[in-house]
Amino acid sequence: MSDRREISRVVFEACLKVRPGEKVLILTDRNKEHLARPLYDLGKTITDTVLQIIPVTRFDGDEPGREVTELCQRFDVILAPTTMSVSHTSAMVEARRKGARVATMPGITDEIFDTALLTDYRALSEKTVRLQRQMNSARELYVTAPGGTDVRFSVEGREFFALDGCCHAPGAFVNLPDGEVMVAPVEESINGCLAFDLSLMPDHLTDFGIIGLLTKEKVIVEVESGRIKSIKGGGKAGVFRDVLAAADERASVVAEFAMGTNPAAVIIGNILMDEKVDGTVHFAFGSNVSFGGKNQSNVHLDGVISRPSVMADGVWIIKNGKLSR
Repeated sequence: MSDRREISRVVFEACLKVRPGEKVLILTDRNKEHLARPLYDLGKTITDTVLQIIPVTRFDGDEPGREVTELCQRFDVILAPTTMSVSHTSAMVEARRKGARVATMPGITDEIFDTALLTDYRALSEKTVRLQRQMNSARELYVTAPGGTDVRFSVEGREFFALDGCCHAPGAFVNLPDGEVMVAPVEESINGCLAFDLSLMPDHLTDFGIIGLLTKEKVIVEVESGRIKSIKGGGKAGVFRDVLAAADERASVVAEFAMGTNPAAVIIGNILMDEKVDGTVHFAFGSNVSFGGKNQSNVHLDGVISRPSVMADGVWIIKNGKLSR
């Protein structure tokens, strides 16, 4: 096993630049407490650090409750290794509005903690920011892939974010391990087919079953005017339908498009790392208000696509998973 104290030091110093005198909250649940403890132990040597254990939420994006939302607003830095994602919840949005720097780790595993967090963040940042700058002036995107993905949508007026693992400014957000350029598409503009062929939420056992790896089974999602029209595939497509049916009516809205940039990440069936894999893209459904969208939902469900080609305003930016320029 890697030295988790050293990994925790990288997170505190390189990713978050935590300073003495700041208030740090480690937000976790019983499943991930063993990974939160090294972060807490290191944090106590630097500044005022609190460990708060919350119940495991039902699914990604599910709100952790009013008390947790109010608690989060009292801290300068929040680290959240949790089973289900709290990344796009109101709790994190409100904390960031008050200036908190937030680093979430939804679904973090021992394997990911011990390997992918020890990244060259300077190199990752340079690559990710470079791609963001290429995309910043884009108005319309076209995404296709050999697995069947073929979709067009507008990003006019929406900001592209470079998630490079560096969370240094007030209100900043990262999802560790990091490495992606993301945007909230203009929701009603999205039409076409999304063929998820690498992985899809949920990637762990839930009341609905497991999806995770899709290397042997694709989930095909038809989208019309920004909403899911149909979901096709085998048993895992059925699980995905059940997850959406249990959520709210806004869960079927396409919320995010993003391009992975982390060369150290590999596909393992855990979306936390899978969506960061260099040469992939992912789309998400549900909430996107935390990064410039207008859809509020209690879920945020990501799916990853292999070997994509991405065109921005008629110019190929990525071809078959490779940057074209």
